Amino acid sequence: MSNLSIENLSGRAQIETDMGPLAGGNGVASEARVAREMEAQGLQATRVDAGTGAGTPTFGHLLERSLEDVNRAQVEANTAIKEMVAGRSKNIHETMLTLERADTSLKMMMQVRNKILDAYREIMRMQV
Repeated sequence: MSNLSIENLSGRAQIETDMGPLAGGNGVASEARVAREMEAQGLQATRVDAGTGAGTPTFGHLLERSLEDVNRAQVEANTAIKEMVAGRSKNIHETMLTLERADTSLKMMMQVRNKILDAYREIMRMQV
């Protein structure tokens, strides 16, 4: 996974005085510049259609999809446990793999939640 930071980007990309929509500049050009830099770093940059806004899912949609995946893993683990206890499944290895997959996905989602809350608190501490 590529480590994107201001230091990494400033070394490879020419920093322009146009700060995009924050400074009243051209937001489309700023987005195109970010997309080019992402592609140069080997990341996938999905282009957004300016007319419809379609192309890249929003952060909310990505978060919602991730929560659904974690919930699905938890339900599968619960079902695997019930099958094992009821005696309908004798495969303890698959049951344990399902449990570990659900546990790992839940732990990761909790870390993402913690990072989001930390970022929110940091933004709220900023002085305007």
